[in-house]
Amino acid sequence: MKLKIEGQFTLEIVGIVKGLKNYGEIVEEEIKKGNFKQILISITDEEVEGLRDFLKHPYEIEMDDIEIIYEYHMRNFGETSIPPEAFIKAIEYADNNNLIIRGIDIPSGQYEDLFVENVSIFDIILLSLKKKRLIKRRWNLSDPESFSNDWDKYVNRRGYLKMEREREKFMAEAIVKNLNIDTIVIIDVERLNGVTAFLKTLLPEYKFQEN
Repeated sequence: MKLKIEGQFTLEIVGIVKGLKNYGEIVEEEIKKGNFKQILISITDEEVEGLRDFLKHPYEIEMDDIEIIYEYHMRNFGETSIPPEAFIKAIEYADNNNLIIRGIDIPSGQYEDLFVENVSIFDIILLSLKKKRLIKRRWNLSDPESFSNDWDKYVNRRGYLKMEREREKFMAEAIVKNLNIDTIVIIDVERLNGVTAFLKTLLPEYKFQEN
């Protein structure tokens, strides 16, 4: 899914499925199509630096149980990539072509504070009890985007849903804060609609067009 926003500066938002390797090529092609000066991605600045280090010195990425199950289902759609190939390609392209690249997600410290405010012990227990169901549940496997959204709706409920709304609000505000040059945003497809809703409020003078 792709969203083009026209105003004082060009803003394009590309929704990606994090687990699939081919989204790396999709992202690279989209960046090349435009005359962008900046790339914003839906991770933190700290994680951007972590992925740069990964590119120089690859190491095995540890995943928790839920991430492992998600990756297992994602194999239905093709080769998977941990860490996400879309973010890797974005960082490589930016560094090789002198583009600005920034993370727009909630930074460590602030995220933990918001988590404590929004997610209860009961929410954590409920999610833990769902783990076995995550393997056997009948998911929407019509396409990777539908699966990602289906997974998100099932996993992120109650306090976890509040946290995702906080992330969407923060990322939308970060996009607006950094919108002083032509920009492309690479964001998890399941967060795209929420971020867009906040942007429509924050950028009323911009014209939104979904592709």
